[in-house]
Amino acid sequence: MKKWGIIALITVAVLGVTAVFNRAESDDVNKEKLNLLSPYSNKVDVYSITYPSDNLKIKGFLVQPKDIADKHYPLLVYNRGGNREHGMIRAKTLQYLSYWASKGYVVVATQYRGNGGSEGTETYGGKDIDDVLNLIKWGEQLPYVNHQQKVALGYSRGGMMTYLTMKNGVKFDAVVVQSGITDMFQFYDQRGPEMKQVLRTIVGDPAQYPERYKSRSVVYWSDKVNSPLLILQGDHDRKVHHTQAEKLVKQLDEQGKEYKYVLYKNGDHPLTAYYDQYNAEIDKWFKVHLAKQ
Repeated sequence: MKKWGIIALITVAVLGVTAVFNRAESDDVNKEKLNLLSPYSNKVDVYSITYPSDNLKIKGFLVQPKDIADKHYPLLVYNRGGNREHGMIRAKTLQYLSYWASKGYVVVATQYRGNGGSEGTETYGGKDIDDVLNLIKWGEQLPYVNHQQKVALGYSRGGMMTYLTMKNGVKFDAVVVQSGITDMFQFYDQRGPEMKQVLRTIVGDPAQYPERYKSRSVVYWSDKVNSPLLILQGDHDRKVHHTQAEKLVKQLDEQGKEYKYVLYKNGDHPLTAYYDQYNAEIDKWFKVHLAKQ
């Protein structure tokens, strides 16, 4: 996700928004076209969207191939990491999502409530899962999306959100989780005082509100994983320890779920040194499972 970092620094001065205001394909969703400088600009259109979720106006993004006439592309649901404004989707992320759109996906992504201009309050895996579910419903209705083909990609906190999406009954042809949280108790215990304070503020103290932590932790309801799952993890991840992934892998194995686990030697949280390798894994995972349709 860092490949085009230099270009991003030039672009991030602020994403240019076209003067033309467009109504989206749904009356209650608005979109504005962004002028995003990237290697895919001649192939991909990028939009900022505002859509409804639980009577809130939520900010998100739509990244799609330019050629949509008489086409039906798979939907790719991207779930961002971070909390509040940290990890917010910016130019660098949109360039990464443009890469996937250039490969023939219609990509949707949300900032979640309380973030990036969205109404509401950050809940870090609470009611904000509705922001993902409602965005998926909208994306599936786009006339150039094949509503029978859907994949998901979640990074860090977004991995937790992706697991929660399946917990809420959404099935995908294929799912990828990179450096994803599987156990909120372990995540809390292994983070420093600053992140612990963030979690106590947003979610609550785990000793006082254990059910909130369990409800966000796939290791307590791994039977809800309902889609072929690729897990990508670094063994030097200082934010989400690799043993979180391995707890889930053990349960998936016991339950006979379809999964693949890739552990990258000396890999950090964003798998910085493995950009080409992990994206090749994602590409293959998606293609293999979409071809089974």
